[in-house]
Amino acid sequence: MTDHQEAPLRALILAGGLSRRLGGVPKAGLIMDGQTLLARTVDAASHVISTHKSAILRTAAHQSPAHQSRAHQSAGLQSPVEEGAHAALGADTAAGGIAVVGPGEKITQWLETAQHASEVTRVQENPPFSGPAAGLAAGAEVWDGGSGHVLVLACDMPHAGELAQLLAQELRGCTPGQGVMAVSEGKKQPLAAIYPLAQLRAAAAAARAAHRLDNASVFSLVASLNMKECAVPASLTADIDTWADARTQGIAAGSAGTEGALLENHDELLAQWTQKLLEAFEIGDIEVDIHAVLNVAGVAAHSIVRPAAPLTTFVAGLAAGLAAGSGQAPEAKAMKAALGLAKQLAAAQAPAVESAAENSAGK
Repeated sequence: MTDHQEAPLRALILAGGLSRRLGGVPKAGLIMDGQTLLARTVDAASHVISTHKSAILRTAAHQSPAHQSRAHQSAGLQSPVEEGAHAALGADTAAGGIAVVGPGEKITQWLETAQHASEVTRVQENPPFSGPAAGLAAGAEVWDGGSGHVLVLACDMPHAGELAQLLAQELRGCTPGQGVMAVSEGKKQPLAAIYPLAQLRAAAAAARAAHRLDNASVFSLVASLNMKECAVPASLTADIDTWADARTQGIAAGSAGTEGALLENHDELLAQWTQKLLEAFEIGDIEVDIHAVLNVAGVAAHSIVRPAAPLTTFVAGLAAGLAAGSGQAPEAKAMKAALGLAKQLAAAQAPAVESAAENSAGK
């Protein structure tokens, strides 16, 4: 058995995106076959981890000398090889085998339909919504030990289970210290990969020290890692970016037990409604960046509370109107500046809100 086959396998699932093209509706809470996408991904990861553990223990049992194995069995003990395998697998079970990066309270709701929610450790990148690279770095810190590998998956791939199994199979043929990354139609998929944990933690630490982590690309974070490519069907890496993607996969907009019934958000419908509002207020010549507004609303809803979304966009719009009306800036520039400031303030509010909630609970 090679070193990487003996070492434990964990899983890191990213569930903290802003879902801009879904109008801020969290992808993790979308429903497919009665489960949220996050719950499906967690259960799939748990299955792959369990299979990996079983393979290690079977191999350890086969490697035990026959006479030593019989002696230990007669005494009700494991052989030294088996004891070593169990020790390696259980080195950090207190942390849980699966880390989910995203808003903690939401994660709990999204996991209501998961069979293996008890295996999950919740963590959020700091600052919140600072990108998948920051999410990977935060998730990798869950485990103190640097040995083994970590399966990394985005939460919005409906066929993550089959994909993860292919990656785990490919890992068995890797050299020590090597990971495996999915490649579909010639495109590398850094959020569908199994990384050497020690290398990922080292890369994250270097990026953090150089202030190159927030809003960085995942490729820039993992570029130095020793990875083997694994060709997979494009259907397995298909993710959910738009409502059209969701319909193609048979995914419902409503989230049972989480977000309640939600209406699908169509770009054309929003554009028509926005234009109707502009004409009603006799400002039809002003161009509104709908996705920028929804982005700000999504950050406010995630970072503070859902009602903060309309309140934040209203105040930002009011500020932009006052600035433009007083001649401080053109309409477009004033709107962009107001939305940018509102988004920045909302994102920075998340840690303070969580701290306030914790203090209140402790009283």
